[in-house]
Amino acid sequence: MRLRYKLGLAFIMVILIGVCFIGLNRYLLNDKEEEQPKQEAVVVSNIPKYGYTLDDRDNKYMKEIFEELVNTLSSEEIVEEDYAEMVAKLFITDFYTLDNKINKYDVGGLEYVYSPKKEEFNTKARDTIYKDLIDNTYQDRIQDLPEITNVEVLNIEPTKIKLNEEQQDGYKVTMKYTYKENLGYDTEGTCYLVNNDNKLEVAMYTPTIES
Repeated sequence: MRLRYKLGLAFIMVILIGVCFIGLNRYLLNDKEEEQPKQEAVVVSNIPKYGYTLDDRDNKYMKEIFEELVNTLSSEEIVEEDYAEMVAKLFITDFYTLDNKINKYDVGGLEYVYSPKKEEFNTKARDTIYKDLIDNTYQDRIQDLPEITNVEVLNIEPTKIKLNEEQQDGYKVTMKYTYKENLGYDTEGTCYLVNNDNKLEVAMYTPTIES
């Protein structure tokens, strides 16, 4: 009887130690997950009058173009074609650079989109280019994603753009894009920009379909 009692007690002790170990392990894992830093964008530069912002997670090329935009909009006399060119470049760079986005709801380039069409553009982007983007809240994503490293303006010209059944003055900017790695994303396209409350915005964008 005494031997059985000792064996039973030893068995219970083993179970208790195992339960405690499992509980401690889960606690440490949960604590590690909670402490793991999330990707929260930090604004490092902005143009308050126009509502443009630059985040710390934006790539080197975008930071260079944004600085050019800051200088352009700080001039006493703004050259509108230069302004249009930089907005188009920033839009393309932010939109097609997916490797710094958190998930499919983190659509790039929205602050450069024509305000009345922003929600429509956002929805379409989530259903197309951004739909397969894996969530990277905890920075553990393993996925090949594009990063724009240069945007070359092939042509820029004044044009008429039809919005809400009205013809508005604007700019047509045709561009070619270079990526850090070619992953099969669009390499050329055209932005149509209009002036909305003294701010140039991308009213339409059409990628060039390669034959």
